[in-house]
Amino acid sequence: MNVIQIVGDYWVHILVPMGFVLGCYVDRKNDEKLTAFWNKSLLFRRELRPNEEVT
Repeated sequence: MNVIQIVGDYWVHILVPMGFVLGCYVDRKNDEKLTAFWNKSLLFRRELRPNEEVT
């Protein structure tokens, strides 16, 4: 069997995990961007509790 035939037969088994990993990566990057926005926003600014860390 050549590589093209293997990819043609099992493309679902390749693309679904790759899509999941890419989706997790994009989600984490979006969370980092949102957290950075929260730290700069006046709307979400508040006093931190005694043992609370800055996000």
